[in-house]
Amino acid sequence: MRTINRILALAGTVSLAAITGCAAQEGGSSAPPPATNSAAPSSNASAQAGEAVITIKDFAYEVPASVKPGATVTVTNADSAPHTLTAKDEGGFDIEVPGGATVIFQAPDSPGEYGIICSFHPQMTGTLVVK
Repeated sequence: MRTINRILALAGTVSLAAITGCAAQEGGSSAPPPATNSAAPSSNASAQAGEAVITIKDFAYEVPASVKPGATVTVTNADSAPHTLTAKDEGGFDIEVPGGATVIFQAPDSPGEYGIICSFHPQMTGTLVVK
């Protein structure tokens, strides 16, 4: 019986050490995110300065109603597949956005309606209005 008690005590100690080790690792990775109060004003200020956001989600473009000529445009790909934001007309833009990534490009300087397509997924289309 003493051998069984020792084995159980050893097993309990090993289990406790393993749980404690996992908890210590999780503690480092679950640190609270940095405060967002300071980031919010800069986001609002940059949006007012002519920035725009295009989101690619579920194999579709979510494009703002319009962007200013030459505006900084942030393109976020919420899909796991890579996509492009490619102007249908030659001489436009051709931006590749890996799955889960965000890229930034400058909108065309000339006002107009720019048809967009994903060169990887031709069924994905939309229009970027610059005015």
